[in-house]
Amino acid sequence: MTTIRVSALDTAQAMDEIAAKLGADAMIIDTFKRDGKIEMIATDNAEEHFKSESQMTSGYGSAKVLPYEARKQDIHPSAAEVMAEMQHADEEHLPSFNEIFDQKMVNTATFSEDGRTTTARSSYPGTSAEKEALKRALEDIKAMLNGMMITQPSGLKEQFGHTAAVKLRQSGFSEKIIAELQMQFDGVDNETARDAFINAIAQKLVRTDTTDLLERRLICVVGSSGSGKTTLASKIAAYCKEHAIIDRIMLGAATGRGVNASDEIKDFARLMNMKSINFSVDELAVRMRETSNRMIVDISAAPEQAVDAITACCRDLGAKKVAVVQALPGGSSATMISHQCAHYFSLNPMIALTKLDECEAMPAELSALAMDGSGIGLLTGTKSIVGGIAIATSQILTQYLRENA
Repeated sequence: MTTIRVSALDTAQAMDEIAAKLGADAMIIDTFKRDGKIEMIATDNAEEHFKSESQMTSGYGSAKVLPYEARKQDIHPSAAEVMAEMQHADEEHLPSFNEIFDQKMVNTATFSEDGRTTTARSSYPGTSAEKEALKRALEDIKAMLNGMMITQPSGLKEQFGHTAAVKLRQSGFSEKIIAELQMQFDGVDNETARDAFINAIAQKLVRTDTTDLLERRLICVVGSSGSGKTTLASKIAAYCKEHAIIDRIMLGAATGRGVNASDEIKDFARLMNMKSINFSVDELAVRMRETSNRMIVDISAAPEQAVDAITACCRDLGAKKVAVVQALPGGSSATMISHQCAHYFSLNPMIALTKLDECEAMPAELSALAMDGSGIGLLTGTKSIVGGIAIATSQILTQYLRENA
């Protein structure tokens, strides 16, 4: 029986060294951290080791010695076992090394001993202080492994860790959008691949029918409370008036049940010398039939109410006369973006990124917009009504991503 001790910068290097010296069937006996490095003790004959260890510790206090098979299976995974787990990772969801570590070394499986169910950790033959020390050591190793990832075999090259896909992941782009656009940058050098990916995601993010939408008779502005809907509606009205896109513009505020009407729309309309009107969101179709003016409406209602009212209006006026703009603050999280986009997905809204002078949209958030959104059409900040809105283009977003990703 041969037992060795190896020291390395991380767990993966240590296991590679063990496998090289003792073979793929080597068994890891112990792992701990010393002077900033990972130390591992391994053997090429686990059965002999555990038999001798059992004889040495059978009289230790009141602790019970674990059966060899249970200890071998649940506590000490072999290097080959861990590497096999890494290589057979699901291609849809590649687990982090940390997740495999949890399954194999920390969250040990339960097994039956003397008719009772116990765990390897609870049966560890040591004092409470020793158990706590072991727990802290394992948590330290987990912390060091955080951020490591398992890649497809195509990533296992000499430049592993510096491939385009890995760099994009490190920049914050999601696995889903990278996988979807993989064909755009496969087979080229890293810098060219990064540019190709950025161009592809910029084109996927941008709406190409923004001008057409702004010419429609009814423009409904939707979004969550505090997303900047009211200011956005006023900016759209100012933009349309400035560029003579539509005339006879009326600003409206449609509120849902339990929502109090605000005077902000009236104030903005007065500032731009426009008419304004407040009404219930359920009256949207009726109000449109009563006027020959083109209307830009800030809708403050529950998503279900807003969708129902706008859908009814599309049936009444015709879908080609109604446009929907969804306000999303630039600093929204990826989860919030996906959640908000799901509310209005059936309306195919044009996305307007708001408050960009207060916070930026980063790769994770833009990934969510590319996967779940229906296209960015407008970019705006918090201040300045007149001249405070810009039409989103792929060139603008490409430049933005190059500077911030």
